[in-house]
Amino acid sequence: MSSFNASAITPRLAGAKNRTIYALWGFLTLSVLSTQAHAGCQYLVTNQWGNGFSATIKITNSGASAINGWDINWRYSGDNRITSSYNTTLTGSNPYNAKNLSWNSTIQPNQTVEFGVQGTKGAAAAEVPVINGAACATPLSSSAASSSRASSSAISSSVVSSSSIAPSSSSNSSSSAVNTATWSLDSSASYLNFVTTKNTHNVEVHNFTRISGAISATGVATLAIDLSSVNTNIALRDERMRDLLFQITSFPTATATLNLPNGLLTSLAVGDTSEIQLTASLDLHGVTSPVATKVSVQRLSATRILVQNLSPIVVNAPDYALAAGVEALRAAVGIASISSAVPVDFTLVYDAR
Repeated sequence: MSSFNASAITPRLAGAKNRTIYALWGFLTLSVLSTQAHAGCQYLVTNQWGNGFSATIKITNSGASAINGWDINWRYSGDNRITSSYNTTLTGSNPYNAKNLSWNSTIQPNQTVEFGVQGTKGAAAAEVPVINGAACATPLSSSAASSSRASSSAISSSVVSSSSIAPSSSSNSSSSAVNTATWSLDSSASYLNFVTTKNTHNVEVHNFTRISGAISATGVATLAIDLSSVNTNIALRDERMRDLLFQITSFPTATATLNLPNGLLTSLAVGDTSEIQLTASLDLHGVTSPVATKVSVQRLSATRILVQNLSPIVVNAPDYALAAGVEALRAAVGIASISSAVPVDFTLVYDAR
């Protein structure tokens, strides 16, 4: 597996030019749909292009009584800025404050309201900020207090999930704990998706529903993928992938392992993001091979970090002795072709423990 390189992938594929183009299109379709949940609020990047992005913010009422009126805010740590919005009254210029309109002020239990924004950004991927507010089960910060860098850190460090470690008032107050912490994957807030292309033009997005992982105090990160949890939304296809492609009886798990740069996690202040090129070791189907990609590591709070891939990752089936499995799938379905190049996309959230 390596960063996407059309010239490297082309010789591996029959009908190389068209298939590579459509596999890349499938990955780009997937990669713009990044998401990260913060308690009752969810910020989803729904599209991004050279210098712009669009996003949807969802507020879900998981309580037993109705929410009557909502008022939330967030702050981008980088160069993202909003130019327009809909279904909300939006004020501020980083931090931003969003309030309900008259018709979407009430959120009944187990219901969701959403609104959207569009904005500008630099060359990096669109940011996924922390959402604050009572509707998100987090304290609502004031726009005035949020305008400085120091208060931004205080806001972000107060945002934790129900299973997170209790927040502190600033990133510095818990720095000693973070320095010695190990980190565990929040699987409910993380995802690992992959894209398949069949008959050249048919692109579909799938995922694994069970992943686990940790980062040790020495910076060794591991990610385990339960291959039996493959989810294509078609039960028969899931079964064929488990038996014919992954052969889970012999190879039930795929594992990625890498060493993070020294001091990476301890050097990030709350709200800061670091973009780095990493090489991991991927053990898949009995074959271990290096995989390189560029990732974004963002400190969401004193006890929570977000890791996302920034450059396309493409797994080539022959590199992991999966070519025969791909052919077995093709024959079982009776189609002309299935691409052996599979784009992969991930967002991983870790909590200090």
